[in-house]
Amino acid sequence: MLTKKDKLLLRELQDNFPLVERPFAKTAARFGLREDEVIGKLRNWKKRKVIRYFGAIFDTGKLGICSTLVAMKVAGRDVKRVSRIVNAFPEVSHNYLRRGEYSMWFTLSAHSRKELRQLFLEIKKRTGVREALDLAAIRVFKIDARFGIG
Repeated sequence: MLTKKDKLLLRELQDNFPLVERPFAKTAARFGLREDEVIGKLRNWKKRKVIRYFGAIFDTGKLGICSTLVAMKVAGRDVKRVSRIVNAFPEVSHNYLRRGEYSMWFTLSAHSRKELRQLFLEIKKRTGVREALDLAAIRVFKIDARFGIG
């Protein structure tokens, strides 16, 4: 269970993260805590699955980067082998498994649509997975998502 102060701290980290050399120290000072206490709380909350992720999310389009969501049909016996190959590409993030025919999903990023397509085809070739979907976003719906905390 989170205390009221913990909830306020999480809200502060979500909404007002300072872009300074030592952001956790600055936030900690506002809450009468030490820098290592704030970092420790984040680690603890992640371990306890109170939070899944803490980090920046960039607007890749504004950075000149193209991305797509890839869904692959991967048999259960091949998941480890295929995920090792997929995860070896630095352009891959958010690789996860889902139930269903298309069981492996990941985000693929590149500097151009052409490069993105080449990477997609290279991953299919190296993994041997024939059935994969290139699900490039047509419209973005999640912009500046905020989560109500307490």
